[in-house]
Amino acid sequence: MKHFMYFNISRFTPLLLVVLLMHPLTAAAQLANGEWRDHMPYNDGKRLAEGNNKIFCSTSGGALFSYNVQDNSLDQYSKANGLSDADISCIAFNPAINVLILGYKNGNIDLVKNDSVINVPDIKRKIIVGEKSINSFFFRGNYAYMACGFGIVLLDMIKYEIKDTYMFGEGGSQMKVNDITFDSRFLYAATEEGIYKADINNPNLVDYNAWEKLQALPDDNASYPFLAWHGNRLFTVYNNPVSKLDDLIVVSENAWQLWPNSPNDVVGFLGEQAGMLVFCTSNRTKLYDENDNLVREVGSYYGKHAIVDSRGGLWYANPYTGLVKISESGSENSIYPNGPAYRTAGDMDVTYGKLWVGGGTEATKWSSYGAYEFIDGHWKSYNYQTDPGIEGFLNVSEIAIDPTDATHVVGGSNGYGIIDFKDQAVTGITDETNSILKPVPGYGHGYVNVTGVDIDTDGTLWVCTNFSDEPVYRRKVRGEWESVTLEYENFGVGTRVNGILATSFGQVWLLVQNAGVLVFSADREDRVLERFFAVRNQEGEILEVVYSLAEDKEGNIWVGTNKGPVVYFNPTQIFDEETPVGYQPKIPRKDGSDLADLLLSTEKINDIAIDGANQKWFATEKSGVFLISPDGLKEIHHFTEENSPLFSNNVLTMAVKHESGEVFFGTDKGIVSFKGQATEAGDDFGKVYVYPNPVRETYDGDITVTGLARDVNVKITDISGNLVYETQALGGQAIWNGRNFNGERVHTGVYLVFCTNDDGSKTHVTKLLFIH
Repeated sequence: MKHFMYFNISRFTPLLLVVLLMHPLTAAAQLANGEWRDHMPYNDGKRLAEGNNKIFCSTSGGALFSYNVQDNSLDQYSKANGLSDADISCIAFNPAINVLILGYKNGNIDLVKNDSVINVPDIKRKIIVGEKSINSFFFRGNYAYMACGFGIVLLDMIKYEIKDTYMFGEGGSQMKVNDITFDSRFLYAATEEGIYKADINNPNLVDYNAWEKLQALPDDNASYPFLAWHGNRLFTVYNNPVSKLDDLIVVSENAWQLWPNSPNDVVGFLGEQAGMLVFCTSNRTKLYDENDNLVREVGSYYGKHAIVDSRGGLWYANPYTGLVKISESGSENSIYPNGPAYRTAGDMDVTYGKLWVGGGTEATKWSSYGAYEFIDGHWKSYNYQTDPGIEGFLNVSEIAIDPTDATHVVGGSNGYGIIDFKDQAVTGITDETNSILKPVPGYGHGYVNVTGVDIDTDGTLWVCTNFSDEPVYRRKVRGEWESVTLEYENFGVGTRVNGILATSFGQVWLLVQNAGVLVFSADREDRVLERFFAVRNQEGEILEVVYSLAEDKEGNIWVGTNKGPVVYFNPTQIFDEETPVGYQPKIPRKDGSDLADLLLSTEKINDIAIDGANQKWFATEKSGVFLISPDGLKEIHHFTEENSPLFSNNVLTMAVKHESGEVFFGTDKGIVSFKGQATEAGDDFGKVYVYPNPVRETYDGDITVTGLARDVNVKITDISGNLVYETQALGGQAIWNGRNFNGERVHTGVYLVFCTNDDGSKTHVTKLLFIH
């Protein structure tokens, strides 16, 4: 296991040192408690760099991986194992100082040297109106000239200091810079408003008057994406307004001309590599020498970037197959780590240790992102490219795994109906053409707007749809579809129904987003009991905007609103109550007063998940995720993008893998997971084991006892019976840090682990070898 040192360096803050772990590619390896891992798409190659016998490849989804050309190994890099941020926009390797530099869309910068990451967050923290993205790098010794969304920034890569900022728009205003090159005297900057140059020896480059706008261009105010200084000539790319394709042009002091070898195509990259001009078009990568002779040409379907490595090998970044190595004969070898096909994460469900994720969200409902499955550490994607049967089914935004059949999964589409998977294959699509499902009125074919699916313990599928006067359907185990007739009068084209939950006690809860909750009985064939109510807490406050539902281990129903979560105790009595009132837990303040605050009352609750210890995970729109105690009165964790590897504070969806305690978070920037301490437990002991066992003298992490009966008491004694530690299991798992009650690491020896339930009727004893 590789250790990664992370430094955060800013002129505004003192040095901060944090030790993180970087994992090898073996995703199936057991995670330690409290450990994170990313689940990003690595197939969408974007930018390449070479250094330390590795080819680095960043992706459009913001991830990074490397391929070691000596031993063919792969490593993944992300915020989950050492990087400071998500959304990588640019990478480059500076051979003068042997450092990989990463630029992010928010202006953040990471310098990767050996096993250390040095973060320079100055641009990210700077208050700048407009875009901060770092678009490209140019190196001069230990200095990096960075093309940014507002100008050029000069970074000293040895001292980790921002030296200067050059803004040369009109009157010194901001201007997006796309690329930078150098002719041994002048710096050239390709911008959104033409091309500029400045003498690098000018001591006052911060003065916008030091920058001269080139006039000898087909349009001196056009956007120019790339620059290359090659064969004592300045090359750039100009989008021809007549052909709508890109021209490669050569720019001199007084004129420009179309380069004779211009591809008349869409150009995805232009640069100078190993003395050659390299460019990628929609289907070719070409290399030319200084005399304009074609040195090499290979097919590269929509190549985004290409490099010639130090051995003369050619590589390009492909938007579908990651990193592509071109052999001498021209054959291609695609290289990328396993991951979901896309970055987006819709609804999630975990059953039988299998995670399914819908690829569709409200923002991507017209995209063919399909669904993803994560089993035994391996991702498998289902979309029109992997299965022709999905073509035309543009998104899977809702997911439910059948509790009666582990091989059966149902997906719901925001516009295209229902899709069934069986044994990892598509078995059918159900819409208005072959069932009673109705499209949104006025849209006709192809707009059955499914917004929720759930499967009850009998195998009945429950479906809710948006903007309809018939919003609820059920499909029985034998396949018959029925529309559920409800008395609620306000269904129609203006009604958003955005969630459905089939509970363990025969009710179905339906979210009517801007109104409240509708509950009806699911187990009656003759007459449906029904109750609609606005969500209100014990303070009498009405929380009518509802987003999420979950049933906890005790059968209580939690509703996520725009002002925090509300829980309904005794939901079986919901039809008998005159005015159902929920309870919003009140958290006592830690200021010595008797005051308390309503739980997460300023947060929109996007999703709710219950772990094996009946603890509640709340996903919020702006504040990351919260783990709250079973009674809702104590905050256990609060993860944000600022204090954890969480990619974004906008967490859309979650799921808990109860067998291991791993919690998956679907954010608007991708999927990341955290190994929690709570696992699912039964009424009796399962396969009880301790890991690691033995505990080596070099190990200083948590020791886990798993396979326990629910919430048992765990006592750890030495071989003589002296108690050294005691704790309560979280669900079916207990954690020990290897220290006694005084906080001291215990001595070498054999230790006994006694596990007992409350009344002593169920016990288990196991052993642990501990080496000091």
